[in-house]
Amino acid sequence: MMMLTLTMVVYTASSVALAIAGQSVVSIATPLMNISFVFMMIFSGLLVNLRTVVPWLSWLQYLSITRYGCAALQHNEFWGQNFCPGLNVTANSTCSFAILFLLNFRCTGEEFLMDQGIDLSPWGLWQHHVALASMTVIFLTVLT
Repeated sequence: MMMLTLTMVVYTASSVALAIAGQSVVSIATPLMNISFVFMMIFSGLLVNLRTVVPWLSWLQYLSITRYGCAALQHNEFWGQNFCPGLNVTANSTCSFAILFLLNFRCTGEEFLMDQGIDLSPWGLWQHHVALASMTVIFLTVLT
């Protein structure tokens, strides 16, 4: 599933680059690609929590290739995980506290995914792949 997700992200990013480069002069295509990929990174959920983005800019997250890839990878990796089995919260353990701190005090993968705003249903995983495939087809159609 991880390899499928990464392959879909690479195909989609390549189709965006081909669509932009195929429609303009090289001197214009390079900065245009850089600007588009910077906005994709900003609104992917890696740098900014998407739940805190102002509503008039939140629509940009749906144009981000990395958002779909990261959400699918997070769903695949965190689903069904238990990060603190038998954790005694009253004990003074530096390791236990560090694990809880890194996970924003969430003990299961489902809690972390809900905190990130990722759909927990089986369709929640596949909707990201469908979005990436649709973007690939659209950008390759623009290229021809």
